[in-house]
Amino acid sequence: MQNIVLGIVLNLIIVYIVLKSSKHIEHVLGKSGLILVRKFFGIVLLAIAVKLFKTNL
Repeated sequence: MQNIVLGIVLNLIIVYIVLKSSKHIEHVLGKSGLILVRKFFGIVLLAIAVKLFKTNL
């Protein structure tokens, strides 16, 4: 139970830091870099969805 709470808190902290620094990240990566990162994470999210779907069948 403690590991789950620790994982959630750690995830919240990381998301908060990324969202607060999103302007800086956007400036560093540029438009094409943001498109690339968005597509990469879209593929990762799709892979997770397929794995969950496959596991539940």
